[in-house]
Amino acid sequence: MTTAEFIAACFWPFVVVAVLVLWKVRNTGAAGFIAQLVVAIAVIYAVLLIFYGKSSVIAVNDVHIGGVVLGLAILGHRLFILDLQGSWQDKMKALGVMILTMALGGGLIWMTGRMLYLDFLSPRLVIEGRVEKPRTSGSRRTDYLVDIGGRTVKVTAPLYERLEKFRPIVRVEVGRGSNYVYDIEYLAN
Repeated sequence: MTTAEFIAACFWPFVVVAVLVLWKVRNTGAAGFIAQLVVAIAVIYAVLLIFYGKSSVIAVNDVHIGGVVLGLAILGHRLFILDLQGSWQDKMKALGVMILTMALGGGLIWMTGRMLYLDFLSPRLVIEGRVEKPRTSGSRRTDYLVDIGGRTVKVTAPLYERLEKFRPIVRVEVGRGSNYVYDIEYLAN
């Protein structure tokens, strides 16, 4: 396990512990200090995600889980603050905003939840072949891409460096949703 994978694996336990601690100290004098500490650690995680997000499959999955949680928060927030008071124009405006935000939350849940579902609850694709055409996607948040057995798959940065250098024959298990390589077996050089 690399350092990036360890840090990514510790993210959701940190979130759970932070929420529980903040809930426990919410009416004490330590609440302000604890809140500042939690925000500082969250900022550190955000910076690490920006710079090292493609270094670990766990970090990629953390982003998808975060998308589901954010979508649920958007849906839940809108369901509890529906304000249908005033003229019919105010009511229609409030209803329109509610529909748009619920569509945004539902779309976010669908997009990221579907990737998680296809990656973890459906059988993975098994591809065997020589690594060909290692390249990057060219976008700002670049994806590392390689062709294996005629199919383009995404890999993490450390794996990309190894595959680009040696170009071996491999057997890989690829998630159906995110198209990331989850398991690799080197067959020949």
